[in-house]
Amino acid sequence: MTWFVHKVGAAKPFVPVVEEGLSFANQMVVIEHKGGAGFETLNPHLDPNVARTSVEANNFSADRDGLYVSVNTFHQFSGTKAHEILKKVWERRQPIVVVEGNNDSLWQVFGMLVIVPLTVILTAPFVKPFRLTRIVGTYLIPVLPIVTFVDGFLALFKLYAPQDLDELTSGLKSSDYQWRSGKMDNGRGGKIIYLIGHPLRRTE
Repeated sequence: MTWFVHKVGAAKPFVPVVEEGLSFANQMVVIEHKGGAGFETLNPHLDPNVARTSVEANNFSADRDGLYVSVNTFHQFSGTKAHEILKKVWERRQPIVVVEGNNDSLWQVFGMLVIVPLTVILTAPFVKPFRLTRIVGTYLIPVLPIVTFVDGFLALFKLYAPQDLDELTSGLKSSDYQWRSGKMDNGRGGKIIYLIGHPLRRTE
């Protein structure tokens, strides 16, 4: 999945939101979580001069200054965990950006459930590094196409829509901090989902 996202540049539409977040910080703190095509798919599209550190979501602490970034992984957190992450960042008055590349548009449902598994079948021999186990798991025992289909199908139901993100931040209000969520065109007939939170500048 990560290889595919890299090839089609699917993370590129996240860049404007992340760059907006970086206007409130001079470094990034990547919220790491196992699985998914996460920050590594966005990294090539960002300014390499911006410092990056990471923090594990399962043992999350907002004790660092910087823009906290979650890429294509926020839907894997329970409501309780998602709220905990947002609350800790808000309490420290640090900026945060959450971006997800899939939503409930018919085109993206079709892409996730049909095009992506088909791409796995067609491109398995060309993904580097080459592994014989990938060939076996794609063609002889089609585990990878099936897992990709099931994972994509479940992810569509787990995604936090903008209204869900608004609900998660509804109790995190203060006069010196602002939240905004929504959807943006991804340039391919679909949308990205985003949430951005940041402290207000003194001139705002």
